[in-house]
Amino acid sequence: MRRKEVILFMTVGTGINQGSEEEGYKSMANKLYASITRIFPNFVVFFATEKSKETIKYIEELFKRENDVFVEDEDYEIKYIAEIDDFNHCFEKIEEGVWFYDILSEDNVEIVMDYTSGTKTMSAAIACCGMMYNKTLVSVGGDRSAGLVAQGTESINYHNLYKIYDKFSLMRVRSNFNANRFFSNIDTLNGIVDTTIAKDDLLNLCKSYYAWENMDFNEAYNFLTQINMDRLVFYEIKEELKKNLKALGAICKSKSENLKNCYILASLINNSIRRAEEYKYDDAIARLYRAFELIAQIRLYKYDLFSSDIDVEILKNKGVSEEFIQDLERKREEDGKIKIGLIKDYNLLYQLDDDLGKYFIENENRIRNMTKKRNESILAHGLESQDKESFDEFLDLIVTLAKKLDKDMKKFLDETKFAKFDLKVDINKD
Repeated sequence: MRRKEVILFMTVGTGINQGSEEEGYKSMANKLYASITRIFPNFVVFFATEKSKETIKYIEELFKRENDVFVEDEDYEIKYIAEIDDFNHCFEKIEEGVWFYDILSEDNVEIVMDYTSGTKTMSAAIACCGMMYNKTLVSVGGDRSAGLVAQGTESINYHNLYKIYDKFSLMRVRSNFNANRFFSNIDTLNGIVDTTIAKDDLLNLCKSYYAWENMDFNEAYNFLTQINMDRLVFYEIKEELKKNLKALGAICKSKSENLKNCYILASLINNSIRRAEEYKYDDAIARLYRAFELIAQIRLYKYDLFSSDIDVEILKNKGVSEEFIQDLERKREEDGKIKIGLIKDYNLLYQLDDDLGKYFIENENRIRNMTKKRNESILAHGLESQDKESFDEFLDLIVTLAKKLDKDMKKFLDETKFAKFDLKVDINKD
């Protein structure tokens, strides 16, 4: 593999010295020369003012003393900064250099940024630019017993910014988490090296929610149980996570089929709400439609009935009309099973004198209009796109039915709602 060429970015100060202006230029030149000869770059880019370019002439002289040359355009170039106390101006000039020599270049280069010299604003700008574009940052150290670094004692300090990058990664993780981008967080978290950050616990949380989002309840429960909720990073969402753990535990371990199914239903409704928050209304409504079916199926289970295999003997014992039973018999398939869909589910509940069936019949026209819109969706049988108004109307219906299904549905919905980080919280508390 071809070795990377090293390009050294350096800010050049004004060279002011208590003795004389010339002494200031020389002093600054010595510091820059020490950095150049220790890093030994292939090319140097100076960010300097018109005035401070005098310093660079003295750097050329220092090379000549060592029987070497330092030639403009061959060994270095000067990029002039007109407003040395304007941070944005300084930053943009340095950033232009990054794009020119690295991002837009086909050459294999490594940019090293020396922020030792320059005005405070110039130094801050090059340090920030280096951090933003993940460039190597260096500064010149040495004996400072007399205040400034003594000539001949200079050393190059390479700065590892992993803590800063990890903090930025953590901010990104929290933001992605709140936006339901759980899978994308996995790569980001794996890149964190600071062992004081609860990386493994955050990974398990993201994996848990990712599995839950895909209705893999056992996997979600397994990952959530591995989290140490007493870690400081979770202090603001700890109570919500406890509720989530309770809900997943009920789904995975409860002996009550009704309790389990109600938590699954609540998970599905919350899942649809998250899709709507992302403006994915067709997807959200498709999930609500499944919740609509599930509500009827859960209630039918109360009567020992399954929409995938209706037992007509139970219907006869429950006093369902012969006409309705005969209609069902006409739907019996070759395998001997009677399978019914959503509308028939609710009609059957009506025949059973069930509150859900009654509500459906009382609101049948409105409900059929909503399901018609759903059927026209591009994710169902049509080519139409759904909107927020359609989703909100459908959601209101589903939540109403869900609460009629079980008096504790509000609690189930609360306990299956995903936690959200407060993005205003100081990340340094981690």
